[in-house]
Amino acid sequence: MFYIAPMIVLIGAVSFHYFARRIPTSLNPIVAVTATYVTIAIIAATLIPLFPSSGGLAEQVRHLSWIQIAMAISIILLDIGFILMYRNGWNLSTGNLVTSVFTNIALLAIGVLLIGDKATPTNLFGVLICIAGVAMIGYQS
Repeated sequence: MFYIAPMIVLIGAVSFHYFARRIPTSLNPIVAVTATYVTIAIIAATLIPLFPSSGGLAEQVRHLSWIQIAMAISIILLDIGFILMYRNGWNLSTGNLVTSVFTNIALLAIGVLLIGDKATPTNLFGVLICIAGVAMIGYQS
């Protein structure tokens, strides 16, 4: 599962951006996202039996918390944000790349400051390279 999980993420991320870019501009982004979430709820409910858990579904429901609400808010911000980015001129080839660099810089800082992750000089040098890369992507010759 160590290698399968990142492959699932990769397939999901690539298809997410491809299809987010293809949502017709005539479709209200909130309607599009709502239809997506209804579909997700149906698919997720059918997948529950494939991921058995100790104590059964009722026990798992008791473990739900405010984190699911925070995740929902995070996901809707991502969905609407990317739809609006693509509708307002961002290219599929660079929109996610630019936002991912800054997301990863923020996650590095959160990891170090709040979670206790360690950042090496090599990590910090990598951050500088990423910032330089974003500057090169945004540079108009």
